[in-house]
Amino acid sequence: MGTPFITFLEPSKLEGYIRGGPRELQPPTIPTPFLDAMEVREEVFVKEQNVPAENEFDSDDARSCHWIVYASVNKTEELEVRDENGHVIQPRKSSTRSTPIGTIRLVPFPHDPHPIDGGEYWDGVLKGEEARSPQTQTPSPISKPYILDRPTTFHDGKEPYVKLGRLAVSKEFRGHRIAGLLVNTVLSWLKAHPTFFNPSIKEMGLENVGATSDRDIPKWKGLICVHAQEAVQGAWAKWGFQVDEGMGKWSEEGIPHVGMFQRLDINHNQIRV
Repeated sequence: MGTPFITFLEPSKLEGYIRGGPRELQPPTIPTPFLDAMEVREEVFVKEQNVPAENEFDSDDARSCHWIVYASVNKTEELEVRDENGHVIQPRKSSTRSTPIGTIRLVPFPHDPHPIDGGEYWDGVLKGEEARSPQTQTPSPISKPYILDRPTTFHDGKEPYVKLGRLAVSKEFRGHRIAGLLVNTVLSWLKAHPTFFNPSIKEMGLENVGATSDRDIPKWKGLICVHAQEAVQGAWAKWGFQVDEGMGKWSEEGIPHVGMFQRLDINHNQIRV
């Protein structure tokens, strides 16, 4: 594996994306980095962890930032051929491709309510609630409302937070600290761009961000959440996240999860450009 490099993708229009559909059938307007991210996510979550293919993509993907790690991978196209005397009559042919090997996404506020302790969620819906109608196309780009959430150990139910997720690394490239590279890249980016997700009142209006005055405008103050798979919460702890006991435990796509938080020390006075 050559030296890996990372590509950053800002929130993008993903209209027409076919949930669970193969790459070659996706519309040409879908950004290539996003297709690369989904290639890794489907390899890890769908093929390895048996998440339903149609559930891997959701409405948060279009409003999220994505990071994709690539590595130069050499692939043999044709094997070497020798004659009966051992002489090479056809040399081995190979090619090198920048292959996506890892990805992560950062979801801006606002969010859906915290999961219910002990709840079982499929495609973001709590089991027992009214089921969504089957979807094959991109979920409708409906803005999430600003809500008052239930307070937990590290979240008062009011403060805006961003959420890290969809962290995935291809199986053959694990053990090379690719996951840590992705997480630390995002944390560094957040420190450098603390106002990136703060809403523009000129564009949205006070009422659409749950504010009655300039003083109530939601602003990110460094709080980050992770819905971590319980089996890998130790890795998230190494990157500075703490388990939020008040959130409890729940399952997503049949996989046990816990909530974890970290607060970054950021420059609150930085002006959004």
